[in-house]
Amino acid sequence: MSQYLGSISARASVSGEDSGIEYSSGVNATGADVLQVFQAENLTVAAPFSGFLPGAMNLQASLSIKEVGGGGSVSLERHELHTLHLPISPQSASSLCASILGSLAASLSGSSCNGSLAQAAFVSVMPSLFEEAAARGFFLAAGWAPGTGCLATYWIMLVELGVEGVTGSFDWTVRGSGSTA
Repeated sequence: MSQYLGSISARASVSGEDSGIEYSSGVNATGADVLQVFQAENLTVAAPFSGFLPGAMNLQASLSIKEVGGGGSVSLERHELHTLHLPISPQSASSLCASILGSLAASLSGSSCNGSLAQAAFVSVMPSLFEEAAARGFFLAAGWAPGTGCLATYWIMLVELGVEGVTGSFDWTVRGSGSTA
């Protein structure tokens, strides 16, 4: 899980001029899997997402702002670190993904040498997997394909729709795959 959180990153920037004031700002966000203490939060746009929340998707955001006006005679530069959280649970999604992949592996393992039996096994296990995903707030899509010999590959996609974020709602997707031998 720490490897996954360490791979998360987002970046945004904006610059321009307004009423004779040149400005530039940027933010870099990375996954934060441990509580880090920064200054008190003062970003009203981030208020519902401020701070570290155990079990949530926690991010460390580095914010830089620079403004210059009055022909360069007045300038402001600021760098801040903020801890933010999103209302999604990477650990819960990872656990659900592993559980569903395990169920698919078990259903296909004994029948992957026979395409008709493998298809029937896959179809028979899906209703319970759809229910398991829905109970945790996810939509599930899954598929499988026969390989050479007795090999079969399978994949899943879990989607949590309409997660509220700082700039609006978004869909969060978790993918997984496996194979039998």
